[in-house]
Amino acid sequence: MWNPFKKKEEDVQPSNGTSSKEPAKKESIEQRIEREIDSLPGMIKNKLKDPQIKQRFIDIAKRMEKDGVDFKSIRQMKKWIKTHEAQLKAEQAGGVPKVETVVHEGPKIGRNDPCPCGSGKKYKKCCGKDK
Repeated sequence: MWNPFKKKEEDVQPSNGTSSKEPAKKESIEQRIEREIDSLPGMIKNKLKDPQIKQRFIDIAKRMEKDGVDFKSIRQMKKWIKTHEAQLKAEQAGGVPKVETVVHEGPKIGRNDPCPCGSGKKYKKCCGKDK
């Protein structure tokens, strides 16, 4: 069936003079984003000036393309983002260091016990004074 929206394949003539059809080179994600950056909304266009955000945008687009998402379908892109939302948030939070709980080993020192530093004073009057 004929589709008016389908791009026509161009015949490429090799330099040796024989006629053969070679597949046209596919445009990379980076090239498509650079080409279409002006058509994006202003808010996104301004954020893409930051190289880190632009690289993250490209990485996500590559993953979507790998999973077979049609970029012309907003519905498919939203569905992909929704299914990968937890993974994307975990990757974004990966730069934030995780807080670890401090666990003291050894016996607990009471307020009225002798100070472990060896001063002979009570803990509450020596090292535990500001606690």
